[in-house]
Amino acid sequence: MVLKRWIIVLIMLVPAVVTAQVDGAIEEWLQEGASEEQAAGTVDELMQLAAEPVNLNDTAAVRQLPLMTPFRHRALCNYIMLYGQLLSTEELYLIPGFDSLTVSLLAPLVRVEPHQEGGSMRWWQGHHTVVTGIGGTVEQAAGYADGRYEGDNLRAMFSYSYKYREHVSLRLTADKDPGEAWGKHNFYGYHIMLSEMGRLEKLIVGRFGLRFGQGLTVWSGLKPFNIVGATAERYGNGVRPAGAFYEEDYQEGVAATVRLWRDIHLSAFASRVKGETFGGGHVEWRHGNLTAGVTAAYTLLDDTLAVRDYVYNQTRFRGRRMFNGGIDATWQWRRLTLYGEAAMDGDGHPSAIAGATLTASSANRFGVNWRYYHPLYHNLHAQGYAVGNTQGEQGIALDAVTQLPMGVGLLTSLDLHRFESLRYGSYSPSTGAWFRVQMSRRMGRNVDVVLRYVDRFKERNIPNIDSVLYLGEETVRRQVQADVRVAAGRWLLTTRAMYARFVGESSGMQDGWLVSQTARYTQGSLQVTGGAAYFDVGGYYARFYLSESNLQYAWSIPMLYGRGVRAHALVRYNISDRLVLAAKYAVTWYTDRENIGSGAAETKGPVRQTWFIQLRWKVSPYRAGKK
Repeated sequence: MVLKRWIIVLIMLVPAVVTAQVDGAIEEWLQEGASEEQAAGTVDELMQLAAEPVNLNDTAAVRQLPLMTPFRHRALCNYIMLYGQLLSTEELYLIPGFDSLTVSLLAPLVRVEPHQEGGSMRWWQGHHTVVTGIGGTVEQAAGYADGRYEGDNLRAMFSYSYKYREHVSLRLTADKDPGEAWGKHNFYGYHIMLSEMGRLEKLIVGRFGLRFGQGLTVWSGLKPFNIVGATAERYGNGVRPAGAFYEEDYQEGVAATVRLWRDIHLSAFASRVKGETFGGGHVEWRHGNLTAGVTAAYTLLDDTLAVRDYVYNQTRFRGRRMFNGGIDATWQWRRLTLYGEAAMDGDGHPSAIAGATLTASSANRFGVNWRYYHPLYHNLHAQGYAVGNTQGEQGIALDAVTQLPMGVGLLTSLDLHRFESLRYGSYSPSTGAWFRVQMSRRMGRNVDVVLRYVDRFKERNIPNIDSVLYLGEETVRRQVQADVRVAAGRWLLTTRAMYARFVGESSGMQDGWLVSQTARYTQGSLQVTGGAAYFDVGGYYARFYLSESNLQYAWSIPMLYGRGVRAHALVRYNISDRLVLAAKYAVTWYTDRENIGSGAAETKGPVRQTWFIQLRWKVSPYRAGKK
């Protein structure tokens, strides 16, 4: 019963834990121009994994983890075979390939308990989970009053999922966004998955994602983001169910992976989504420390892709048909990993990426990555490592995880890049640099201090220039951030301070600062989280994105600029072992404006309030320590 209670508490704490692991990366990702849909889909998928942590001793189930490369999986299996099942996640530090950053990122997604193959459990005794919720804004935007939006300002969602061991998975979802009419243009999704059944490794009917090689040929769903200190290597784990509420970048149809022979695995897929037919396959050879694959994909659009005649669209794809092919390989020798992928489109335009990672110890790892993406390389389903995208970019990235004296952990990342073709906001070839460093130290048993510095150099057009010429300027955005986390009994306190300065060679300077305080209190079945932030930001380019505690499938991260206060409160109550009720309220007060937003999204007054209520019901046959 004690272990069971801790598992329940972990499920309640999961959203905060996962956000704490990736909040800096998500904030920077949004800063670089990623859409909120991309970020929300990625975080929701991680939160979904964390809501049902994978048992590390279940070597078949751990394959689904996003950081579980073939080599890490093989090393984990060998360790269990030699020394027996794991007793703690701390044992991961003893396994080759698991450095300190990887272990910390995996920690919210895994659990350790005895695992026994087989057992008497029947298919109807699998996991059943239902999540439903509704929310919206208190203030009504102009678009609702004048009829520019078809529906009301409510967001409603429903998700049912079933899982039987690693063999069967089913999910049904429905989602209505604000502005949509009920039953019209709403989002509906589903998948049925069979896996680990003899030679059949995976079969999915419904919505799925594809992750092969380094992402240059085919990669959809869970768009990778760049965590400071993390290697640029992608972890392609093949055919996967799509995220529950991915409204973009998913496939729908049939996908399967089978083991043809001992070392050869074949994946095939066919999809039909929004006027696009997409299909192809991937053959992978796994032998010892070498994994090699070949991928081919064909895209057919119902109509010629419409591209507006903007200056930066000169190299964009125009047509209906597209072919892409590529080869990828990963090889490990002792503590050194080499990886890469080379791809080509149907017109012969190439792209390539290659890298190396040296894991000197669990506390020290170093990586280098080189990439070249041809300006005319066209691929609608590529998501390789890039600052922009897999077209017209070349660069080199360096990363390191090191342990300094006095228990100081140091994470560093440096990316130098050049864009050969024109892009949005820069109508000429341009260069850039992105440097990040993070230092952390545990002060005593309950206090963690994190210091972070980001320096981002870009070239861009001079905005609002009164000229027929497109003139450019060099810009630099620097940000300093300090976090202090204190765990004191039932309390977890986090204090954050951030300062950013943006300087444009011709457009001048903008700066801003933010101070926030959050507190989380847990008592038995009740958890209460609250926080407030004061911000004073002098312009859009010095803006901040602020991570908050969130609900599953109702994730948001506010963008803050101007002057004001942001506050939120989140309450979770464990009604029973199976039922959890949660509610969130957030409000932003601005002191430098009379109305918020513009156009159809404009609301009257300087205050905007949002709310969301969610109910989660879960039935699981598992009990502490046994199946």
